[in-house]
Amino acid sequence: MRAAVYIRVSTDDQVKHGYSLAEQREACCSRARILGAQEVTVFSDEGISGSTLERPGLNEMREAAREGRFQLLVVRDPDRLSRKLAHQLLITDELEKCGIKLEFLDFDWKDTPEGRLFYSIRGAIAEYEREKIRDRMGRGKEQKARQGGIPINFDVFGYQYDPETGKVSYLEHEKKVVVDIFNWFTSEDIGANGIAKRLNENGIPTRRRAGRWHRQVVKQILANTVYIGLWRFKGMYIKVPPIIDENTFYRAQEKLKEVRRLYAGKQKHGYLLSGLITCADCGNTMTGAYARWWGKRERRYTCNKTCQGYKNEGCRPVKYILADALEEAVWNQIQTWLMDPDRLAREAMGQIVGQNDPREQIMVINKHLASIEKGQEALIDVIAKGYLDHMDSIEKKLAELKRRKEKLEKRKEELLLAYRQREELFAKIDEIREISESILRRLDDLAFTEKRSLVRALVKQVIVSGRGVPGGNGLRFINVTVLAKIPEQKISS
Repeated sequence: MRAAVYIRVSTDDQVKHGYSLAEQREACCSRARILGAQEVTVFSDEGISGSTLERPGLNEMREAAREGRFQLLVVRDPDRLSRKLAHQLLITDELEKCGIKLEFLDFDWKDTPEGRLFYSIRGAIAEYEREKIRDRMGRGKEQKARQGGIPINFDVFGYQYDPETGKVSYLEHEKKVVVDIFNWFTSEDIGANGIAKRLNENGIPTRRRAGRWHRQVVKQILANTVYIGLWRFKGMYIKVPPIIDENTFYRAQEKLKEVRRLYAGKQKHGYLLSGLITCADCGNTMTGAYARWWGKRERRYTCNKTCQGYKNEGCRPVKYILADALEEAVWNQIQTWLMDPDRLAREAMGQIVGQNDPREQIMVINKHLASIEKGQEALIDVIAKGYLDHMDSIEKKLAELKRRKEKLEKRKEELLLAYRQREELFAKIDEIREISESILRRLDDLAFTEKRSLVRALVKQVIVSGRGVPGGNGLRFINVTVLAKIPEQKISS
């Protein structure tokens, strides 16, 4: 008789259970010979998780089984075949169809309905135990952090982490870059975008050795307390070697605050729609640009991105749209809504769920979910009773039912949210009318900041497409769509 042995070990198995390839090989081969095998073939996987079926040794063993190259398979434990019950059942059924006897060292396998049921139950319990282990590991990480240790892989620019010793040390070439970033920012008239540009021009690699420096990455470095020796993990601070002295770090924080304050208070060339416009042609957000056009400087909106590291640079040739014309078009739409607040409510409601009542769709989804659950129970009952002659088709059906259930549950959550928003909107219609009346009385006297607040209260998004006439006034050949939203609070009157 020809026999085969399948052995698998991962790093965690060696630590937790003392399993090793050599130990498994010796024990399994010995059992095969006791059972009368004259020839034993060993298939193995080292350092590969049992949660996946894509393992070289396992694939080779299954192929040999299909070709009839052995009649007996010896395995230490069902977990060695797979850590998932469904995969265990799949492999077991596949081997039996090939006429192969399955032998476990640490599990009494019986080819009877009762034996199959016990096999299934054992696999389910094993999965439950693994989930408990994951939960304990998560709590263990938090405990380790409270004691000042590094609970997870520490991947921070400027440092390197040794998981065997748990020590954090400097990565010298990256440490120098961190020092340069802080020194440039605190001692020169340069911002995060300028620093990113300088790093890119000097060919300084990022941590991943790919891509370019982005200003947001520079800002994250400048604001990260890890560089003064305090690494944040789930609300706790863990001490690590500092790269920057506290004085330099807090000077950087003051400059960051000042930059944010100046940016927020910049009113010289205010843009009413800043942060609300999207270019439908390239997908970028559109921002204000005080640009020179035929010798004259004008306020315009553009989807062109000049900041370092931005993946999509925008439309080419560069698109510019006159701010006055675009803002006037949106402002006219807002005035129309204010004069007809019921229309505002209808448009906002239409963007939530369309014109249909979501409750009807939810009832239909509930019926489908109940049908799917019955189907799953029926298939599980078939497995529990040991009727595994069509295991492949059962596996496919279970997987398909799971996908359909997840898709329906996701859609149900969306509809429930839409229903809540719809109900909130109905409750706010009187409030919307009151807001509209109070604003209409003083519409012509609103200051820029009040106008901007009103726009943000009523407008969800402005979508712009087309290029217009180069250098032309107005919005000829430009399509503008203004989407409404529910006012979240009253505008001061």
